[in-house]
Amino acid sequence: MPPILTKTRLTFHDKFRIYEHQAFGPPALVFPALGAGLRMADPPKNYPHDWVDGGGAFGRLYGSALATQTSKRTAGFLAESLLHEDPRYLPAPEGANAGSRILHAVAFSFVDRTDSGGHTLAFSNFASATAGGFVGMAYLPPGFNDASHAGQRVGTEFLDIVIANVAREFAPQWTPLARKLHIPKIVPAWWVPERPQHP
Repeated sequence: MPPILTKTRLTFHDKFRIYEHQAFGPPALVFPALGAGLRMADPPKNYPHDWVDGGGAFGRLYGSALATQTSKRTAGFLAESLLHEDPRYLPAPEGANAGSRILHAVAFSFVDRTDSGGHTLAFSNFASATAGGFVGMAYLPPGFNDASHAGQRVGTEFLDIVIANVAREFAPQWTPLARKLHIPKIVPAWWVPERPQHP
């Protein structure tokens, strides 16, 4: 079974398997391409022409998205491993109402579990957001590769973590809803082999 489906304490190898899938699996290649396309459709104001038009621009934006994602995942994995954080999301207790579940998901972005089951500041999330925000200083065009823009990107990356946790919290309700709406299952099992579960 994929490590995130188990309830046992994760080893370094388990954490690496999760990181490997998140950083280099199919979603890690496809979603940056979608993001690059959206960025081309609505580029930031004053973005240079070679970043907004043509195949070269798409390549730059795709490369930027890949670099951001890989930096985020790598920084998060290193922090989790060194500081003994458990990368698995822990849903709210059964029976919690929607508001409590949202608050739980937001709080889980700031406070993480340790390998031993305790609680700790989510250093891995902060490391992930910081790496994703600052990596662009190495290659983004002038005017967008400064510390001010990097700080803004850090905020955006952390917000993405919060949104992802909320999505994980309510993921169990999506499958029955999809069945009820007769939405076909179009994502193969190997696409996302790890799903959140109580540890």
